[in-house]
Amino acid sequence: MDKNNLNDKRKFKMPDTYVIVAILIIAVAILTYIIPAGVYDTITTESGQTMVDPTTYHRVDQNPTTIKGLLFAFYDGLKNNASMIFFVMLVGAYFEIALQTTAIQRALRILIGKMKDKAFIMIPIVMIFFAILGATGVLINAVVAFIPLGLAVAEIMGLDRVAAMAFLYLGTYAGFNSSFMSASSVQIAQQMAELPILSGMGFRVVITCIIVLVTIIYVMRYCLKIYKDKTKSIMPVSEYPFDENMSSEVHDKFTARDIIILLLVFGGLAVYVVGCIKFKWGYDYMAAIMLITCVIAGFVGGMGPSQVAKTFIEGAKKMVYAGLLIGFASCISILLSQAQIIHTIIYAVTIPLVMLPKALAAVFMFIVNLIFNFFVSSASGQAAIVMPIMTPMADILGISRQVAVLAYQYGDGFSNCVIPTSGVLMAALGVAKVPFDKWLKFMFPLFLIWTVIGCIAVAVATMIGLQ
Repeated sequence: MDKNNLNDKRKFKMPDTYVIVAILIIAVAILTYIIPAGVYDTITTESGQTMVDPTTYHRVDQNPTTIKGLLFAFYDGLKNNASMIFFVMLVGAYFEIALQTTAIQRALRILIGKMKDKAFIMIPIVMIFFAILGATGVLINAVVAFIPLGLAVAEIMGLDRVAAMAFLYLGTYAGFNSSFMSASSVQIAQQMAELPILSGMGFRVVITCIIVLVTIIYVMRYCLKIYKDKTKSIMPVSEYPFDENMSSEVHDKFTARDIIILLLVFGGLAVYVVGCIKFKWGYDYMAAIMLITCVIAGFVGGMGPSQVAKTFIEGAKKMVYAGLLIGFASCISILLSQAQIIHTIIYAVTIPLVMLPKALAAVFMFIVNLIFNFFVSSASGQAAIVMPIMTPMADILGISRQVAVLAYQYGDGFSNCVIPTSGVLMAALGVAKVPFDKWLKFMFPLFLIWTVIGCIAVAVATMIGLQ
């Protein structure tokens, strides 16, 4: 046997994302037998909020995961995330119709062709747009459905799948992770900390701008590097080709039909953004708007009813891997909750904080939340668990409650881009066909940069007494 072939066979290959998540689920199931079960008592405030009383932690009977519980957790994860899973599949299907008209690809090719070397200016523009959507909470989890658009841009610009993922996912999450106004993180945490909603916005806006700017520079640097030298790509197109045919042989003559299609698709998105901000629309409105605009766009693009239906199904099929992964990954938090070990973990990691200087304690509060996000990647879910504990802890340590909110927010947000327990991240990687190890190789240095910025931010906020 050829020695080189033998070495290739022995070479470690990163398992499929589902396998990684399955290993984590089994590991958590084992931990439910090792980590003692414990809970904090809850209290109900005058406003009707149910909060954890941080002085009441006590052990309870061990409730480890059974084989039945482990198997049922998969279904429960899918059931609990059904609306998000269906939304991702629906919007993916609608976008497939819009992309099959080739109007979007044609517009991109013409625009990039005219801009030539200046085409890279599109990357920061796109990232800033999605960062605004992420920061305002208009678009967070739904970014998964927009990944095909990033693939189209990357293919036409001669980049790779990692770059495609970075345009939209990192753009959105750079805004959300450090958001100055997100309803699902900042506002919930401030409400639990009994702070005025959106207070301390000035400081948050500055940090958001820094995080977004650093992220854009990081992504741009990578894109320019691989554009000049394809061998420096983490996922070279020669080995990981684009098979979506996003830019395949479409004629470059821009027609009135194309203009109408673009107005329908992006006009519909604009209407949704306005509705989100003004009328607090949810994802159900987006799904409805995309249904109308993209189906009409299909007819305008020359598709018949049967072709629209077939394309719809093809788009939905492409999102099945990503959609089911959202529910699959959520099994971890379900098992932790059922075994009642989440509060034990929080109790153990917060004990040392009372012995540290204020600024350092604030930094460790941030690090604790950063680690804890691995177990509960939901922003609102983590807020419900940690904020009732972090709030009185901040009072005891003499730290502003506003700083406690920052520590929670940045801790919850930053790790969403590197933890395999984040259903949205794993789903987006599934759509982009980027293996988790390749993404981690690209993303981890940026994650460390974000972490340093987060440490500095909470330390500075503590020293200036942010209120």
